[in-house]
Amino acid sequence: MKKITTLILSLLTIVSFSQDIATARTQGIGATVTVTGIVTNGDELGPIRYIEDGTGGLALYDPATLGTVVRGDEITVTGVLIDYNGLLEMTPASINSTISTGNIMTPQLVTPLQVGENTESQLIQIDNLIFNSGGSLFTAGTHDFVSNGETGKIYIRAGSPLENSLIPMGPATLIGISSQYTFNLPANDGYQILPRDSSDIIPTGNLLITSPITQTNITNSGFDLSWTTSDNATTECFYGTTSSLGNSINMTGSTMSHNLSLTGLQPATVYYVQVYSVNGVDTAFSNVGVYITASNSSGKIRPYFNHSVDVSYSSGTDAQNITTFFNDTIKAYMDLAQNTLDICVYNASDATIATAINDAYNRGVIVRYIADDDVTNTMLNSLNSNIPIVFRNNSLSGIMHNKFIIVDANSTNNSWVMGGSTNWSNPSNLFNDYNNLIFVQDKSIAQAYTIEFNEMWSGIFGSQKEDNTPHLFNLNGTEVEVYFSPSDQTTSQILKFINNVDYSLEFGLLSFTRDDIASSIIEKEGDFGVNIRGIIEMQNGTGSEYDNLISGGVNVRSHMGVTYSFHHKYAIADAGSPTAEPTVLTGSHNWSSNAENNSDENTIIIHDQTIANIYLQEFEKRWGELSATSINSISNFKLEIYPNPSTGNVNITTSDVVNNIKIYDIEGRFIQDSKSTNFIIKNKGVYFVKIITETGNTTIRKIIIK
Repeated sequence: MKKITTLILSLLTIVSFSQDIATARTQGIGATVTVTGIVTNGDELGPIRYIEDGTGGLALYDPATLGTVVRGDEITVTGVLIDYNGLLEMTPASINSTISTGNIMTPQLVTPLQVGENTESQLIQIDNLIFNSGGSLFTAGTHDFVSNGETGKIYIRAGSPLENSLIPMGPATLIGISSQYTFNLPANDGYQILPRDSSDIIPTGNLLITSPITQTNITNSGFDLSWTTSDNATTECFYGTTSSLGNSINMTGSTMSHNLSLTGLQPATVYYVQVYSVNGVDTAFSNVGVYITASNSSGKIRPYFNHSVDVSYSSGTDAQNITTFFNDTIKAYMDLAQNTLDICVYNASDATIATAINDAYNRGVIVRYIADDDVTNTMLNSLNSNIPIVFRNNSLSGIMHNKFIIVDANSTNNSWVMGGSTNWSNPSNLFNDYNNLIFVQDKSIAQAYTIEFNEMWSGIFGSQKEDNTPHLFNLNGTEVEVYFSPSDQTTSQILKFINNVDYSLEFGLLSFTRDDIASSIIEKEGDFGVNIRGIIEMQNGTGSEYDNLISGGVNVRSHMGVTYSFHHKYAIADAGSPTAEPTVLTGSHNWSSNAENNSDENTIIIHDQTIANIYLQEFEKRWGELSATSINSISNFKLEIYPNPSTGNVNITTSDVVNNIKIYDIEGRFIQDSKSTNFIIKNKGVYFVKIITETGNTTIRKIIIK
């Protein structure tokens, strides 16, 4: 009888403290609560779980306890309420019981404006949704959408089942969990929807566009667009110089592979295009895309560096080290301005540049200036008081981190855009820290930067911006890409840049904290014949990928401890392989989540052998300064592989410490790796062994297994 009484009291204790989730949410941070509900996600969202009971929802976070909990489980759980960047969570989540499994929670139908505190952690559904970046691929990060005139945002985590899948074009139904992520106080923003997998995004209609819209053959009078559809259909589009469109092209025939040429267009002009295909009563529309024709400008591209370069690596055009003349160079390009001068720079304290800006204003040039208000901008006090200045709203997460100017955007021959990594702080960023400037003379590029400038000029910054600029340009045969953060999913372009490397990749960064980019580099390091080197300044910064890269066998050097900071943000692909499309990526965008999701940044990608070689000359100089011991040892470097041929047991001895060994078959396919200098290859054949030593020597040798 005593045991029965104890059991009854225990059950009463659990019941008496259990409450509905809506009531539990009102208990406040630090309260211990017990709730019962249905779990609405599994590990597709990572270790977090969301629970719902019809009155409300709650996030649960305790990876050790919740690892076996799956979608549809009905559980009773106890824990302490905490705040995590605006999201109310329970932790630790002690599971009292699992009541049932396989339950289905019907999503609550809402509009984008209803995504907030009242729906937080609940499964919701939004109908008639259009993604702003429809036709591109889902990447880790946020993606904007509109539904019946209201805007919203979804978040895709790295490793999500949706990552790298096609974003639907045309109307779709969205199902997901209402969540929040913000650093702002009070936490009344950062609301986002978390779709779990492909079944949560349902395109409307029977005919679908099944590929991104691809732009090719860009000339000063037109370009081509291509796409595919799920069934045979027509090839048509609406287009115009505004988003209202107004013109149309209707081609005959029916196909699943579509190619459409827009001709008779004006040079350096932005065109808005919506392609569509018709099959009977079904029509599939794309999003309205933004494209631009080639200009009649010179297309000159001029990089500069403020520290020494190694011209012994020059392939014909020497890199320009202009040391303490960075401010004079910026002034010289500003002095070219005849009509307009738009300036967008994080911080500035240089008198020479201030003089150039005032001189431009005094000779009748229309000058506009955008700055960040969370940093010292002492130069602004020296500007003519009539020059208008717009500051980024500091209530948003992130900063206005751009460093670009636009000279005479509407001029064919005098339009210049300056980009690169350099802030205008004197002497730190202009002269002391390692930086690059890059100037481009092209009206089309200037038009794209002006669209981005005007958006911020109107007071729209950070995550509020839209992907509303053209991205692909033809500069007299040189392909150039331009992306702005956080609206344009720049990280996806960095990943694409890395994945396209054939032989060599060099990167130089102030900050590198993105797991997905590090994973991509480590994976590329495993490719046969690819040599990767990197320089990182903030080796020990929060979330730094430095140690992760080292562990992954990537040859990366720390710049930490050198007198001045390595402030670059660039990458170089295949600089020594002309047939492999040498390419450079540079700009203001560090490889961080803050740059990707919050801050205003710009990135330019230039597919050009000469420009790639110029940046390589800078990289090699810095690399040599950081690895003098390694360089001195190269001439004395010794390596022996024995026996060779071998029956399978291979030994390696070197005069250096081996960091990693990778083995490939005769066709270059990765077979295995080893941290040990003694390893076994089981199958007969010809193999290549890539040996990476601790001081940076990389050697490839052939071995035969009999």
